[in-house]
Amino acid sequence: MPGGGGGGGGGAGSLDFLRSNPQFQALRQMVQANPQILQPMLQELGKQNPQLLQLINTNQQEFLRLINEPGEEGGPGMEALAAMAGGDGEQGAG
Repeated sequence: MPGGGGGGGGGAGSLDFLRSNPQFQALRQMVQANPQILQPMLQELGKQNPQLLQLINTNQQEFLRLINEPGEEGGPGMEALAAMAGGDGEQGAG
């Protein structure tokens, strides 16, 4: 098929495993409540797990989508993060 771009294999849902990671769930809640902590948290993550940070950097859009997803109880800070990320999070486009 012409124009079928595949970079390295797979790619779709590279960060899906984070959804079931308790640490990521906690991070998502903290970032939704306080968006400015995302950068320092990522820097700390880079010290602890450079491979994961590289994966996040490679899949930044997917990471932001996961971070913006409502948690178990749907955090109230989501709007602030969506605004910070460029107001991308439309919730009822219909």
